[in-house]
Amino acid sequence: MNQIRFNTAAFVYVHAFNGIVRVESIDTVKHIDGNPEWKHVATINPHVVLESILRATIKERNLIIKHLLT
Repeated sequence: MNQIRFNTAAFVYVHAFNGIVRVESIDTVKHIDGNPEWKHVATINPHVVLESILRATIKERNLIIKHLLT
């Protein structure tokens, strides 16, 4: 079973050509960091962001997600 780490960062990347979103942990980010096909757009605390998204209205949720990806 996977162990959940608390207080860890999540690294959000967007593919330069097709817009696919990828979220990496500190353990897996080394596989794409520095790859020109992947643009790093945010480093987040996933627990805080998830709670914000779950508590937000639909309009607020859309703004949170838009902000994360730009």
